Parts: sequence; C-alpha cells; structure tokens
Amino acid sequence: MSIKHKLTLMTMGISLAAVLLTVTAITSYLIYDMRASKLAEVAVTASLTGDRNTAAVAFMDNARARSNLDIFRQNPSIRAACIYDARGKIFSGYEADKTIGAIKCPSATRLIPDGIDNMLTAKRTIHQKDEILGSLFMVADTREIDAFVHKIIMIAGTAALMVFIVTLLLTVYFQRTISGPILELAATAHAITQHRDYTLAARTGYSDETDVLARAFNAMLGEVHKRDRELMDANENLEYNVQERTRELQAAKKKAEEASDAKSEFLRNMSHEFRTPLHAIVSLASYGLKEHNSALPGQISQYFELIQKSSERLSRLVNEVLDLARLEQGEHMFLLQRGDMRELLQRSEELVRTMLAEKNLSIRYDQEASIAPIVCDHDKIVQVVTNLLGNAIKFSPQDGTITLHTSMLIENGAPVMEVSVIDEGVGIPKGEEKLIFDSFRQSSRTNTGAGGTGLGLAICRNIIRAHSGHIHASNNANGSGTCVIFVIPATMPEGSRVVHMQSTEGKHENAA
Repeated sequence: MSIKHKLTLMTMGISLAAVLLTVTAITSYLIYDMRASKLAEVAVTASLTGDRNTAAVAFMDNARARSNLDIFRQNPSIRAACIYDARGKIFSGYEADKTIGAIKCPSATRLIPDGIDNMLTAKRTIHQKDEILGSLFMVADTREIDAFVHKIIMIAGTAALMVFIVTLLLTVYFQRTISGPILELAATAHAITQHRDYTLAARTGYSDETDVLARAFNAMLGEVHKRDRELMDANENLEYNVQERTRELQAAKKKAEEASDAKSEFLRNMSHEFRTPLHAIVSLASYGLKEHNSALPGQISQYFELIQKSSERLSRLVNEVLDLARLEQGEHMFLLQRGDMRELLQRSEELVRTMLAEKNLSIRYDQEASIAPIVCDHDKIVQVVTNLLGNAIKFSPQDGTITLHTSMLIENGAPVMEVSVIDEGVGIPKGEEKLIFDSFRQSSRTNTGAGGTGLGLAICRNIIRAHSGHIHASNNANGSGTCVIFVIPATMPEGSRVVHMQSTEGKHENAA
C-alpha cells in the first residue's frame, strides 16, 4: 500500500475519529449551552415583563397588565406568565392555547412549584425603588431545545456517513475555528444593537487572539451597560424628585391660600364686629349731646344703657383678641383650685342670661348623680363654657333648649370630667368639625351672617389643652344641632401653674 493511501487512510481514520469525537462533544456542549441560553432568555424575559408591568401593578390596572401579557401570543414557547400582587394573590395572567398544553397560573405564590417537568420556569419580583409591589412567574416549554437536539443528531449522523469527505470536513472545521468566533461576536453585537439588551455577552475561552477580542468586547459592553443603568436611575430619580417637589409646592400653595382666605375673612368679621358697637356708641353719644336739654330723663337713661351694652360688647371683642394673643405668645398663669363643676356651669349661665332671654332659650342640666369635685382654673373653665354657650345661643332657634351634660369617666386609667354643650341649631357642615377650632376660622354657616370673630373656639381649645384635656365638636345623632364636648382631668395638683403655650396647635408644658 502506498504511502499516499496510508496517509489517506490515516487521515481518513483520524478525520473520522476527530469528526465523531468532535461532533459528540459539540453536540453535548451545544445542547447544554442551548438549554442554559434558553433558561437565561426566559429569565431575561421575566425580568423585562416585570419591569414593563411595574406601573400596572402599582396602580392595580389589571387591563393594562393583561394587555402587556397578551404579547406572548406571538411567542408559542411561553406557556404561561402570571403576575401576583404584594399579598401573593394572582393579579393577572396569560395562559397559552389549551389545545397545545395546559399550564395554569397558581392562585397564590405559595402554590408555585419549584419546577415543572420538561418546562423552564423563572420567578422575579416586581419592585419600584425599595418597595416590592408583587412578583412574576413564567413557564416556557423546551420545544426549541428538542428541535435543536434533533437537528444536531441529524448533523452528526450525516457527518458520520460522509466520512469519505473528511478532508473537506476538516478544512471546513479549521476554517470555522477561525471565522466562527468572529461571526459569533458580530452576531452578538448585532443582537445587542437591535434589542438593546446589554446582558448579552460574547463567548470566551478560545485559545487564540479571538479570546482577547471577545474579552475586550465584553469589558466594553459591561462599561456601557453600567453607564446606561446609571443614566436610567438618574432619570427616574430626577422624575420622582420633580414630582415630589411639585406636590410639596402645590400643598404649600394651597395652605398659603387657605391662610390668606382665613385672614381676609377674619378681618372682614372683625371690621363688622368692631364697627357695630362703635357706631352705636358714637351715634347715641352724639344724639345725647344734642338732645340732653330737651330729652326726657328716661330717654337719657336708655341712651346710657345702650352705650353701656355696646361698650361691653366692644370690650368682649377686644378681650378675645388679647386672650388669644396672651395664650399663644408664651407663658400664662393658671390658678388650679378644687371646685364643683355645677357651680361653674351656673356662673357661665348667669353671664349669658341676657342673651338667653333675647331668644327665649332655656338651659337644661343633665348631670350624673355622683359627680366628684374637680381641680381646675375656675375662671378659665367659666370662660370656656361661656364661649360655648354663646355659640349655642347664636345658632339655636327661638324658644329652644340648650343642654349641659356632665359626667365622670375613666380615660387612660385616670378619672376625667366630660362636659357637653348641646344645642338644637343648624349643626356644623361636614368636614369642618376640626377647622372651627383653628384661629380666625369659622364655620361656613357662621360666615353667612351669624357673626363672630373666629377666636372663641381657638381660645377654648388652648385653655382645655393647657389643662391637659381635649375638645371636639360633632353634629347630633338626630341630625339637628351641634354637640361640643371637652374633657379635662378630674385630679390635678392644686396651686398656681405657669403654662408655656408654644403654638396655635395647643402644645404646652406645665411648670410649678
């Protein structure tokens, strides 16, 4: 046998062995690589799907989530995609045509299996910043892998049958070892450019300069991905900061407008309240000067009585402004003494008796049988009750009844005194139950003509809070009238106390 034949046989044998070994190794590797790539593809698809549905889950937009998931109808390999809310309950899902193979979304995340035979699965959380909004579960079949394995087997069989052209195959093989990695690198670059998926990377591990090229390409790609991610994060943070700042500015603008409106309303009310008694005093005094020689003694006396009433009204208005200023300015002295709440209520009734008579109103006392003495600043509590009675009289209908209810309660383990002033008037508009206790604030029904400065209830709140108590208002259960309730501790150390008022919000501290 000639050397040529021997070399030919040797080359054919070596080529056949090389082809068989190479095909087996490559087939095993490609099958493994194909499965890993497919699993990575499913994982990337799950991550992108979770990011795409962040807004839908955040705003509980099921229709939008379902619309986003319907895109998988163009990808038959995706068998199911399930979105769950933060509680782990199913929010939305996509299930492929049941005639091909039924994969149903579990109703809760705790029912998600760790794996499914002959399927690829991926789980991802859906989050916004550090807040977890929900999760996503995706299932894909292995039909592409099976098709790929079948194709590789066919190629291997064909290669074994075509051993007689081993030289050509070896030539092609060696050519592929040089051009293959470069073409693969080019394909990777094309895929990244087309899909903007920076998680892809060129395959490394070659034994020549191609490996250096692939590693340099991957390093460059990693740097681009890092900067792209930083830019996206910066844009998201900027958008969030702009929105947050806009909300703060809008809230501040609204608060400033409300304060301006309250100030304007207060000034209008104060102008009216001061002008009325001042006008009466000036008019009556002027008339008295002109007519004092011809007027009857009874008329002169009547003029003086009217001037006195107007002066007293003007004095009350000035005292309200001064009281509020003193309470909110800083230190204020409180004299705490033991006394009977019924007596304090009766003192308040005496102060408003004239107002009661003008509208023919009566006061009904509703007091529990066992009411213990209470320690408080008597004058300040009388001032509170008088203010509350004045408001009740202002809004009560002619010939009506105002109820004063007192009872002893236990609050936070300590005895407290609860006093309720209940009228039969028009009540408080919904949403204004707390606003009416702010300085310069009045009920919208007061603004329509009932009068007042908007300071009385603010003074009451400061006094009650200085007693470590609280005050609130509500409409009566029958829908007619208002009930204002204040609660103060029943037992406090007697003596003089300096109360440090810090703001209109009623913050304070006591010092002996």
